[in-house]
Amino acid sequence: MKFKAFLFSLVISVGSFSYAENHVVSPEFQQDFKIAVKKIEDKKFLEAVEIFEKLASQGVPEAQFNLALLNNNGLGTPKNFKMALYWSWYAHLNGHTTALNQVNSIYGSITEALRDTVANLIIDELLSAANTGDRLSALKLGQTYTGLLVAPDYPSAYLWLSIAQAYGIEQASELLAETAKQLTVEEILSQQEQASSKFLEINP
Repeated sequence: MKFKAFLFSLVISVGSFSYAENHVVSPEFQQDFKIAVKKIEDKKFLEAVEIFEKLASQGVPEAQFNLALLNNNGLGTPKNFKMALYWSWYAHLNGHTTALNQVNSIYGSITEALRDTVANLIIDELLSAANTGDRLSALKLGQTYTGLLVAPDYPSAYLWLSIAQAYGIEQASELLAETAKQLTVEEILSQQEQASSKFLEINP
């Protein structure tokens, strides 16, 4: 049975945590996640960060979201808006339903240059994965090119969303159609050719 864990949101005014929505954590990560949440309850933030970092690196969106909150509020780690945005965006990419709200709130605390720095860092990581055949990374690249960069890179998004759609990832189709509206016919045709070449390179 999957474990439904209470995730926290920080209430700065009173310096305490409130528990919000139920999020489902995969069985293999349940025990560690429960321990990390208990560390938060006990105000052992440093230990909580260590556990959430391990889970976040394994792609657990709930851990990524909580790690973003800790970075954003300087608990268990010095306050770091760059890492807060980094982990919030990954949580969003991995399906956390409220992570995008956190992303949008962080924008007010950083510069556009830092936003692009984080976006390009994530793009580089996703490109590495996508080029070795990770199919979901193709979709995540499309989402990041259109949603995190200050000035969206629609041609690159179109290329990777085309590949994601070719993999049969349903979520890619709607975003691909929206992205196409931002491009000229010439740009679309060019990116289709590049997408075909890239697809064959990845899947010889």
